[in-house]
Amino acid sequence: MKKRLIGSVAITAMVVFSCQKFQNENNGDLSADLTGVVSEVIGNQVYETSVADVQSLAVEKFDGTTKAFSFDGFNPKLGYGKGFGHMEPVRFGIPHINSCATVTVSSSTFPKTITVDYGTACTEGKNHVKSGKIVIEMSDTVINAGAVQTVKYDNFYVDSTKVDLTATRKNLGKNANGNWVVETSWEQIMTQPDGDIIVQKNNESIEWVSGFETTDKADDVYYKTGSGTLTVNNTLKFGRTITSALLYDKSCGFIKSGKEELSRDGNVTVIDYGDGTCDSSATVTANDTTEVIDLAKGRFGEGGKFHKHMHKGRH
Repeated sequence: MKKRLIGSVAITAMVVFSCQKFQNENNGDLSADLTGVVSEVIGNQVYETSVADVQSLAVEKFDGTTKAFSFDGFNPKLGYGKGFGHMEPVRFGIPHINSCATVTVSSSTFPKTITVDYGTACTEGKNHVKSGKIVIEMSDTVINAGAVQTVKYDNFYVDSTKVDLTATRKNLGKNANGNWVVETSWEQIMTQPDGDIIVQKNNESIEWVSGFETTDKADDVYYKTGSGTLTVNNTLKFGRTITSALLYDKSCGFIKSGKEELSRDGNVTVIDYGDGTCDSSATVTANDTTEVIDLAKGRFGEGGKFHKHMHKGRH
C-alpha cells in the first residue's frame, strides 16, 4: 500500500506581499512576483521530495493508544506575520498531537471518526495556545476506490486567531487511462484579532501513472493539476493555476514538465518546467522577459534581470 502522496493534501501558497519592496522600470513590484516564483518552485520541490516520508496511513490506523497524528493547515506566518509566506502542506497525517489534547476514535473499522479535542487552552511546544476540535471522518482507507475522507475545524483557535477549515480527499478510482486518481480540495478561513479575514482555497488532482499500489517509492510517477486562490477581506490577492499538468517522476528528482500561472494584482507570471527532460531548471516569464531558475537552489542566474531585482534595493 502506498504511504506517500495520498497522505498529503497540499497547495503551495505564494509570497503575495512582502515587507521588502522593489520597483522595476515600469514602477511595478516585479520583485514580489519573483519572490512568489521562488516560493512556488521550492514548495513544489519539497512536495516531491518530502512527501515520501509522510506516513499517510498512520491516521487511518490510529486506535487511540498509539501516537496520534493531526490534520493541521494553519500557517503561523499568515496568522501572525505582517506578510504572506509559503504555506506548510495541509496533511491528513503528521505532525504529532500535543499531550494536552484528547483524541478519540469512534470505531476500529471503517467508517470511523477521529476527534482531536484541544479543550479551552492547549499550549503547544512553540507556546501557541490551541482550543477547539478537529474532526476527521473516513468512509474507507484512501487506497480503495470511492473512499472519502473529510476534515473540519470546530470552533478552532490558535491564540486569538480563529481558523475555520474544511478539507476533502476522494479516491475517484481509475480513469479511462487505467490510472488511479485522488482528488483533494480545501478551504481555510482565518479571522484575525484585528478583524482581517484571510481565505485560502485549493483544488487539486493527482493522476498516478505508476507506483500507487506499491511500497517502492522509486517507481512513483504522477501528474498534478489544480488551482488555488488567496483573498484578504474579499479582495483577491493571489491566484495559482496549473495550466499544463506537472509531471513528477521519482527517478528524476525534479519536475520534468508542466506549466503554472501565478497571478498577483493583475500581473501574470509563468513557470515552465520543460518538455519531459530530466534536469534541474525551469523557465520563468514575467514582464515579457524569460529567464532560467535553478530548481535545486531556487535561484535565478546571476547577471540576469530577475537576479538583480531579487537582490537590489532591499530595505
